[in-house]
Amino acid sequence: MGHERVGVLPKSQQWRAIVHELASAAESEAATRRVAVATLANVKHRFATVHEDRGVQAALGYLIGLTAAHLPGSGTDLVPTVDLSENQSALALGQHLAGWVQEHAESAEYAALSTRAAADAIAFWTRQNSRQAQLFATETPTAELWRRAATGAAFSELTRTFFAKFTERYLNYFLEREASAAIPSLRERDVFAARLGHHLDAVAKHAFETTKIAQGFAAGWYNKNARNERPNGEDVRGFLSFAFGKLRAELERERAG
Repeated sequence: MGHERVGVLPKSQQWRAIVHELASAAESEAATRRVAVATLANVKHRFATVHEDRGVQAALGYLIGLTAAHLPGSGTDLVPTVDLSENQSALALGQHLAGWVQEHAESAEYAALSTRAAADAIAFWTRQNSRQAQLFATETPTAELWRRAATGAAFSELTRTFFAKFTERYLNYFLEREASAAIPSLRERDVFAARLGHHLDAVAKHAFETTKIAQGFAAGWYNKNARNERPNGEDVRGFLSFAFGKLRAELERERAG
């Protein structure tokens, strides 16, 4: 696939340290460890099968469809043909994305998470790459913007945002759930919830750093499978299976650390 080999990923702040700051109100190292380990274990468990969900596949397929909007031909079962001739905003594309995912949705939870993560990726790419349209351009600014996403390097950035936002939301969800089980008093849980609100950036940064492990693979996969044609459903499922597998391995390394 031409993907890079990534060993142990450096983190600006280790997961256990983040959770310790959040759960220190409980005054229990055991509670902190339980919350930290259980959160990663739950996310890792979900990531074992999430690639099989058609809604998640459709969300990634929509991102691929945007990068392939300039290619001739029709869409495939999971990768739509996206018409960018009307210069749509990121919000309008997000609404179209939501409809596409809903058509394929199996799990309401996965559909919602993957839609939000893909919408975040669309907003990220638009924000980072918007520029004034070229004089005498033959495409709309939106079409031009997404044509620039049709490289392995660009796709790896786009999908890293998708995986990071997906991971971030699951980490926050299970942090709150596990804290409710591990921290005994209502007062301590309220303190935890308040601290979580102030540490969302740390959780988001950790999720983003974790997803580095899939970035090199994404670039190689795109150049081989999606740069010149729209991949089929089997290709999309294979990509997601490998990427979430890499993320599971990284979460396991942190959980065992």
